[in-house]
Amino acid sequence: MALSSHQITVITSTLSPARMGTYFSATGFGAEATALDIYAWNALVSGAFFSALHVCEIVIRNAISHALELKYGSSWPWDAGFERTLSKWYKGELQLARKGIPIGSTGKVIAELKFGFWCKLFTAGQDQHIWNAHLNTVFPFLPFPLKVSTARKMLYDDMEALRGFRNRIAHHEPIFAYPLAQHQARIQRLIKLRCEQTEQWLSQWEIVTFALAARP
Repeated sequence: MALSSHQITVITSTLSPARMGTYFSATGFGAEATALDIYAWNALVSGAFFSALHVCEIVIRNAISHALELKYGSSWPWDAGFERTLSKWYKGELQLARKGIPIGSTGKVIAELKFGFWCKLFTAGQDQHIWNAHLNTVFPFLPFPLKVSTARKMLYDDMEALRGFRNRIAHHEPIFAYPLAQHQARIQRLIKLRCEQTEQWLSQWEIVTFALAARP
């Protein structure tokens, strides 16, 4: 539906001119695309990505938990040895996440930990503690032959890229200038390294592909 100049002014004012400025100056869209068209598309793409990111985060944090369980046992969030491998900041995050949760209720702690915590566990310092022994077990579809340090860094780089991207979406920031197709590929790749069937399942219902194709 075409909007009148009055409607455009009112909607722009409601969303705030400061926020809309990014969209009025956006380039790379069709000649007929208005700032509000771009805003709406950005919102739709953000929503489409969020569901895919949801699956990706669940899959990856469960894979890491699997590795930690192999190393430290099923109550790994309370293991002193594991806690000693963490920096002061992430040790505090773990302590906060498990506060008030009975020992052994690992799933509840997993749900409380932020995405940044899981990313941190893919830094080089964890190779000797977790990944040298367990990376290929919890990510059975890693390309072969890759050194553990190389594969672990690949996972870290993908997760860090998605962490920043996810945070922009969560804070309702524009993402249209980001490499969206690359982020979609990262999500699919990370899931596939853990479980090919889950990646295929996501491919059957994800709407990122359709949202990207609707670019104005």
